[in-house]
Amino acid sequence: MKQLFIQDISKTYGKKKALDHITMELSPGVYGLLGPNGAGKSTLMNIIVGNHMPDSGSITYNGKDILGGKTFFRNVLGYMPQQQGLYSQFTGYRFLTYMAALKGIKRSETAQAIEHCVNMVNMKEHMGKRIGAYSGGMKQRLLIAQAVLNDPEILILDEPTAGLDPQERIRIRTMIANIAQEKIVILATHVVSDIEKIASEIILMKDGHVIAKDSPIHLGQQIGKTSVATLEDVYMYYFEDGGEQDADISK
Repeated sequence: MKQLFIQDISKTYGKKKALDHITMELSPGVYGLLGPNGAGKSTLMNIIVGNHMPDSGSITYNGKDILGGKTFFRNVLGYMPQQQGLYSQFTGYRFLTYMAALKGIKRSETAQAIEHCVNMVNMKEHMGKRIGAYSGGMKQRLLIAQAVLNDPEILILDEPTAGLDPQERIRIRTMIANIAQEKIVILATHVVSDIEKIASEIILMKDGHVIAKDSPIHLGQQIGKTSVATLEDVYMYYFEDGGEQDADISK
């Protein structure tokens, strides 16, 4: 079984401890990454994808070290950053062709790979247009398309539904749920409803720590509500209501 093992990862920027001895084990499924700004979510994702190195700790995928952007790991990784760093003069098709080359997809397989992911994000009719003319939501969908272009085993999505209308948000959410059966998907978002129904586990982060890691149902039960608590209730409890936010109920 695919396994991503994060062990004792720490990262400091100046006097700020962005991550403080993070340890967790992830297998195929959707993991919703929730927490306030400055919790360490982006730092953790950037270390996993190889953009930054930790001060200490290790990360392995199927027993192999991945830190430092190892080639074998890049080949099985899909990443959608939050920032929309796109080439405005490129058409959508040219951008995905370029990304396919960077990902090492064979030329003979590029057209089919592009068609498949473009259909998934409902962008087929816009691929001949320049990216500079795209709306924010269209750019989001194009970024998701490039993330899944190489059919990755690990998919990391940073705010994938930002800027999407409700109908497109549901479409993308459904797509993520459908492709996640054999993938490890880490999805960071501020939209709690995006992950409540599709996440196998929720990872709550605060001040560089994982303060909870469990299924949405179990997290709801653990906050002591008399009725069935929603994930919104859980978020409010840990991050806005002044509850026992420092309690470690992680697995």
